[in-house]
Amino acid sequence: MMRNNKSANTNSRSSMLHKNILFSGVLKAIGLITSLVIVPITINYLNDEVYGVWMTITSVLYWITTFDIGLGNGMRNYLTEALSKGDTALGRSYLSTTLILLSLIALTMGAALIYPLYSINFNSFFNTYAVSGADLRLAVIIAVGFTLMNFVLKNIGFIFVALQRYALNDLLAISGNVISLIIIYLLTKVTSGSLVLVVLAYTLTSCVVYLLAAIPLFWKHPELKPSLRCFDKRLGKKIVGKGLGFFVIQISSCLVIFGAANFFITQACGPAAVTTYNIAYKFFNLLVIAYTIVLAPMWNAYTDAYVKGDMLWIRATFRKALLMWGLSVLGGAVMLALCNTFYKLWVGSMVEVPLSVSLCTLVYVCFFNLNNCVTYLINGLNKIFVQIIISLAVTALYIISVYAIGGKLGIEGIVLSMAASYAVMSAVHLYQCYLLIGNKANGIWNK
Repeated sequence: MMRNNKSANTNSRSSMLHKNILFSGVLKAIGLITSLVIVPITINYLNDEVYGVWMTITSVLYWITTFDIGLGNGMRNYLTEALSKGDTALGRSYLSTTLILLSLIALTMGAALIYPLYSINFNSFFNTYAVSGADLRLAVIIAVGFTLMNFVLKNIGFIFVALQRYALNDLLAISGNVISLIIIYLLTKVTSGSLVLVVLAYTLTSCVVYLLAAIPLFWKHPELKPSLRCFDKRLGKKIVGKGLGFFVIQISSCLVIFGAANFFITQACGPAAVTTYNIAYKFFNLLVIAYTIVLAPMWNAYTDAYVKGDMLWIRATFRKALLMWGLSVLGGAVMLALCNTFYKLWVGSMVEVPLSVSLCTLVYVCFFNLNNCVTYLINGLNKIFVQIIISLAVTALYIISVYAIGGKLGIEGIVLSMAASYAVMSAVHLYQCYLLIGNKANGIWNK
């Protein structure tokens, strides 16, 4: 009977994973079309230099989102574990505790940022005078305000993830992007280029989408509805402890290596170069989007399988993930051969992207995907200690290399430094995955 139950759980998990991948694939296709269409519309609306400023602002916003000290990722693992065991009361406590802690962090950050937001010379910070200082300040204030609000609200999506409904989390993100596209298109018809209105279109819509999603979610699952009474200091310490590990990873490998790329490029090469890089990145990011369709639902599926002791399913699924990564690299080679034609069809003569920038971006994206492949397994199994150490070490090497060769080689040097960083991390994490799925992990490799 136990074997039949385990087999039924495996089949159910695989079926749910396949449904999530299929639904997520449809949503990602919509998101892909949206992301491609919105770029030339926004560039035409703002011009390439101001668009580069907007891309740099998004990098700053990305930095802010990482200061949840990893509580969201810590919560999604513990919430998944609780729901896999059928303990909805514990799950509600995890959720309530996390949302309350995140609200306190957001309010604290908002208070701490008041003085810098009104004292910084943003024209110097963004290395541009294409936008007035007053408009830049207002745009940043609006962006930061709604980003801090979304700091808390985005965790609504993690509830769907914990319920093994990953595609619904995608639906929320894609809905926000589609609405932003519609608003920006309407802006091109009724207003002249305004960075402030673009920032509003991007940041406000996401908050509205998550607020609206919370209504049917908690109507259907009232047992998970957050409550101040469910705040648990003991669980808070547990979530913070695990979250800090994810935070270190976010602040190093994600924030500095990925999130600071636009800032490093704008400082070394100017805002227009940010636009050049982002055109190449958005094209080759199609590989990330396509691969994430397959990969993303696996994180919490790995957690569910690990809680139920189904290592055979984990091994088989991980091998399939690696095979799909190999196919994505081949797809990237085809994209490289077609990239110049695509750029001309996409943005015309507005932006010129050298082939060297495209090649470096492809290499970076391939190693970024590989690192995601292996860390999703590690994160799902809650074995992130090695990931913390390697992220800190590689980030230090990345900063040194950017300052050593990034400025000399321009965009290519900075992007290659990013690629090398993810290549090193991928190698170490792949070895840990080999130990974990083979039940050979000991010491720090099993923490």
